[in-house]
Amino acid sequence: MPRKLVLEFLDDRIVPATLVDLTSAGAVASLPSGAIVRQTDAQPTGTGIIHSFVRLQGAASGGKSEQGYNTEARPLQFDENKSPSFTRSLHVSDVPIVLIDGSAYREFLLDINQKASASRLSLDEVRIFLADQPNLTGYDPDSKALAGRTASFDLDAGGDSSVLLDARLNSGSGSGDMFLLVPAAAFAGAEATSFVYLYSKFGDRVGATANGGFEEWAVRPSVYAPAPPGTASLSGTVFADLNFDGVQSGAEYGLAGVSIQLIGVNDLGQTVSLTTTTRADGTYTFTGLRAGTYTIIEGALPPDLINQFIDGQDSIGTVGGITNGANAVNDQFSGIHLADGDIGINYNFAEVLKE
Repeated sequence: MPRKLVLEFLDDRIVPATLVDLTSAGAVASLPSGAIVRQTDAQPTGTGIIHSFVRLQGAASGGKSEQGYNTEARPLQFDENKSPSFTRSLHVSDVPIVLIDGSAYREFLLDINQKASASRLSLDEVRIFLADQPNLTGYDPDSKALAGRTASFDLDAGGDSSVLLDARLNSGSGSGDMFLLVPAAAFAGAEATSFVYLYSKFGDRVGATANGGFEEWAVRPSVYAPAPPGTASLSGTVFADLNFDGVQSGAEYGLAGVSIQLIGVNDLGQTVSLTTTTRADGTYTFTGLRAGTYTIIEGALPPDLINQFIDGQDSIGTVGGITNGANAVNDQFSGIHLADGDIGINYNFAEVLKE
């Protein structure tokens, strides 16, 4: 019997290690990078309703894939829309915080546009960079760096990931299609005025290439009105742990100038984002907090300390003598639940001397 020759193209066999299918209404998934992606009900995305910060349209120039990032720099590097209304800078404070099961995330909204006859599109790469200027340029696809900076978040961290989307689930341009929830820890140490760059690439998968209008990343506005100050507080210390036991004692001294961030949602449903630095004795305090759920994040050590120390054993604090929160992620205490008048103490971050 003659053998049957089967031809298999290499491109047909190369698939991402993680393929997330969001082509059904309400689909949601967690990725190895720690991010959550969720197909969203229609969100009004017209001008003045949400704040678009980058538009991509590679299909307009005949490309099957498209890529780009937001920046104030001109000329633009890839497939970005050149209008400063749609491709522009973005501050950390512009990106809303949401809490899911006690963990904090920064929320981004994606709107895609495809032909009705071929409505699927793959989201293949997302990287987020942080900087103190709004006009970085020069993304390197090989090193995956922007102007020499490494990403603070990579969708492919923990394994190559791709998200499959279907534009038909929502009604055309301007309705929104997916939320990307990035762990707030990716923004640790960043100031509210720091700039956020989001690089993304679409259409690398067969049957899910870019073929229609623009793809658009945006953020929903944070509804914020100053709330009356609360009566709760949180405090702790960053210290040199000389005996490696995670407990400050004896000659172990505090480390000054370390950035500490507090994020969360209070009892009024308002997002909270506060930043302080440790005092000369290594202590920090957040006062005037309303009841709510909070996360404390230790930022990078200052330049005079970063070459002397590495991370040690963090120590979860207490409220009213009872452990409150979790230390599931390095340099982060999450799920701290405060009531009016609660005083949280000893949320301590240890650093050990390099050998």
